[in-house]
Amino acid sequence: MIINYLYQIYTKILIIWLKFEFKNKPKYYTFGVNLIVKQRTIDQLSEAFKEREAFSAKDLFDYWTLTEGPFNKGTSGWRIYELKQKRILQEIKKGWYTLKVKPTYTPVPDKHHIIIDNIIRENYRKVLFTIWNTNWLNEFSVHQFNKDNLIIEIEKDLQESLRDALQEEEFTDLAWSIGRKNLQFSGIKNPVFILPLITRAPLQEVAVGSQKYQVPTLEKILVDIYDDLALFYFLQGAELERIFEHAISRYAINFTTLFGYAKRRNKEDVLKAYLKKNFPSLPSIVTE
Repeated sequence: MIINYLYQIYTKILIIWLKFEFKNKPKYYTFGVNLIVKQRTIDQLSEAFKEREAFSAKDLFDYWTLTEGPFNKGTSGWRIYELKQKRILQEIKKGWYTLKVKPTYTPVPDKHHIIIDNIIRENYRKVLFTIWNTNWLNEFSVHQFNKDNLIIEIEKDLQESLRDALQEEEFTDLAWSIGRKNLQFSGIKNPVFILPLITRAPLQEVAVGSQKYQVPTLEKILVDIYDDLALFYFLQGAELERIFEHAISRYAINFTTLFGYAKRRNKEDVLKAYLKKNFPSLPSIVTE
């Protein structure tokens, strides 16, 4: 019992350390168990689960225990981690995986995006914010919309201050909202939207040259366009459905992230119902 407990602790420490050393890692063993996944193991796994849309960490542990004999959960966790790094597995929900690996959505900021990003960095130190463009949605929509609006999301208390800072930099087409319910756009043709950033919104870094920019994940974009009817009034009905369809089919979606953010916008249940109704081919586990 003590040896097994120490084994699990040792394996967890090794996994954490290898996250920083993964690119140049040597071959590691713990008590004679090889932690590096062999190609034969990958091939056998791919064959065993090829007909399954989704499977759990427990399914994998049970499979390895059946095919390899007594198996440790710590080693199973490490093996899953490495298979994800090798892009053999992809997590679609916490503890649930698929062999149908898709790329991560990584949009590229344009010139105006970068200019505004730099203005914010210069005026606000260590402030969390994100910027994206409504024209990114054209990749997923059937109709191409002539909309090129930047959306800036920043701490609620900084919205008016940021509006003033951008006006000083000669950005005059500014629309801003307090609580997302009172958009101010009078007389504005092609507005830049300044919105409050919801806490723990899922964001990612994308690189342009040596600079990294904070942009929303695809999960966040999908929830926002579903929920914000005032801002995305042009994306309702069949068009919204097509955007979800194309996004889900082309890119990796973590549904734990998607519904976690939807919950913070009080839309978790209705979004799950929407996906169940319109996308019955999705693995049932993702909307449970």
